[in-house]
Amino acid sequence: MSSLDISPPPLALRRHGWLTRIWKARPPLVIGLCIAWLVLVIVAALFAEFLAPFSFSEQSLLKRLKPPAAFGGPAENLFGTDDLGRDVFSRVIYAMRTSILIAIMATVIGATVGTALGIIAAHFRGWVDDVIMMMVDFQASIPFLIVALAVLAFFGNNFLLLIILIGLFGWDGYARIARGLVLSTNGQGYAFAIRTLGLHPAKVYLRHVLPNMLGVIMVQVTLNFPEIILLETSLSFLGLGVQPPGTSLGLMLGEGRNYLTTAWWMGIPAGMVIFLTTLAISLVGDWLRDMFDPNLGAKGA
Repeated sequence: MSSLDISPPPLALRRHGWLTRIWKARPPLVIGLCIAWLVLVIVAALFAEFLAPFSFSEQSLLKRLKPPAAFGGPAENLFGTDDLGRDVFSRVIYAMRTSILIAIMATVIGATVGTALGIIAAHFRGWVDDVIMMMVDFQASIPFLIVALAVLAFFGNNFLLLIILIGLFGWDGYARIARGLVLSTNGQGYAFAIRTLGLHPAKVYLRHVLPNMLGVIMVQVTLNFPEIILLETSLSFLGLGVQPPGTSLGLMLGEGRNYLTTAWWMGIPAGMVIFLTTLAISLVGDWLRDMFDPNLGAKGA
């Protein structure tokens, strides 16, 4: 992007004046920092065993509620210790792995289900299209967090159920996008020519239609991913997500809420990771969206 580029900043930046000024000054720097942070999060999640100085469940009541090393705490406990003497820094690293793993698996489920239903609706049209779009409208109208709380409270907490439930969040957005793209593609000449040659519809969608949709779908993934992280965080914060002795960012935030005035370091690091990760993904998603459709940013200015 050249220094003469005057394209408007993404929506996530236009909501905050100080972020807009930073974006206009150095947009590549902002995106670069976001990508660098996301790479750091992924590396920490992949190599948690090697990066964490302690196990996330290792307890030592003799070191209970010690402050971070920078505030007079033990040098080996960079972020301090929690109410059971567990190293907060190590728990944050392992929590990043759990939260990112859940978010990735749930996003794959939502994107797969939504895209498949959108393609089916556009292909068959008629009553099939009507039924699927009614399901989309129903999904978009329900308060998903309340439904998730009710399901987990009724069936009990289960890691697989948690992932499937979170995965069903946001599939309606993928379905709408896929349906619109398929309808648009089917009206183009090359798609008509391919169908005329007698190629099976499944091969048409897999070889020609789906590859052309991947760019837009990936943008939707980056925009939906922060919401998935926040949903898992909310459920774990409320006690219906990841359960002890496991750990996640939401669970750490929930455990630290009772110690905000006496041991703020129990919850603040996890909260900062959630904030920075969701912000970085949102900015990268907005940037990708504007890259694929520059006119969209101009319309929203």
